[in-house]
Amino acid sequence: MSDSEFNSIQVAVAITAAIISAISAAIIAWQAVQTRRSTQVALDAVNVARAELEQGEKTREDALRSQIDAEMPRITVTAHLHAEATDPQEPRFPVLFADDHRERPERVTQSEYVLPRDAQKQLSVRATVKIINDGPRHMQATFTRLANQSAQPEQLDLPPGESTTIGVERVESLARWVELAQWMNGDQTVAPPHEVRVFTLTYRFPGWIGAVENHEVVMGGTVVEPVPGNAAAWRPTHLLRTNESNQRIAELVVQPFERLYFRNRPGDESMGWF
Repeated sequence: MSDSEFNSIQVAVAITAAIISAISAAIIAWQAVQTRRSTQVALDAVNVARAELEQGEKTREDALRSQIDAEMPRITVTAHLHAEATDPQEPRFPVLFADDHRERPERVTQSEYVLPRDAQKQLSVRATVKIINDGPRHMQATFTRLANQSAQPEQLDLPPGESTTIGVERVESLARWVELAQWMNGDQTVAPPHEVRVFTLTYRFPGWIGAVENHEVVMGGTVVEPVPGNAAAWRPTHLLRTNESNQRIAELVVQPFERLYFRNRPGDESMGWF
């Protein structure tokens, strides 16, 4: 065999090897593409299954919430301010409510106080909270009042269709009531809180699956007004009045109730919220 023929054979072998290598590379690339496609298909299937599982769990939780809602007592809380703040050391007068429009004296008490002499004088504003249980379940709840925050929560037992009233009270120094009056008139240097929680009610559905329902009553504003002609003097004001900005002098607000759902296993004391 001549050298030229041998060289031709080597060239042919090299070309063939290159073609085979190219074909192998193409096959490997095609297999890689198919593998990626298969992997993506598998991932898509997993994501679909996860989404279906989550949707199913959400549907079951919604159904469970609806079932719990149907069994929860229908609790209604209302609150009414008394007409005027008083000195806790003074004799208490008959209850007049701030939103009672029957004819009465403009002011219940004629007491006036002077700063700084009476800065630490305590003034109390009272209110009445009414709780109604419209059923269908007997309600055993706990409640706390601002004037008794350090004590243990009190118990409330209320059958379906019944109601009860609870007296609450907020006591602040004259200096603090004056600060709140100044804040209502635009003094932004007055430190918070400008509103305080005066009553809370908590009901827990009995059992391992249920809900906890919370009700709160918040009071804002002030209970004093300046005495005309004496810049240092302040007096209790009628709480139905409005200030220069057409705001109510004091307001008692029942907050929207909060309901939190739980699902626990027997013997598990931790709350499994959902």
